Amino acid sequence: MYLNDYKPTVTKSGVTYIVDYGLGECVYTYQRIGKRIKQEVLQLIKCDMSEVITEINEKSPLSEGDYQDINMEIRNHSLQYVTEFINERGHHQPSIVSTIS
Repeated sequence: MYLNDYKPTVTKSGVTYIVDYGLGECVYTYQRIGKRIKQEVLQLIKCDMSEVITEINEKSPLSEGDYQDINMEIRNHSLQYVTEFINERGHHQPSIVSTIS
């Protein structure tokens, strides 16, 4: 809803995937987790979207409760784009975790 007008680009740089919104970015990488059963998961390791949020707030003022919604939308939106990027290139699909470490 907040990010409908944003069409980010995704690039791979080394072991990271960068979802670039022009005014901000989210960075993902694969991590191996698990003690008994090892799984490779896609993890959000950095997200700097303050300028995007500022731009959205200037267009339509956000309430305090809106910030939690926009935070979750940013995570889901960027995850969708990075997952599509990986799938288009034939990489395997890991279990997906979207958290900042």
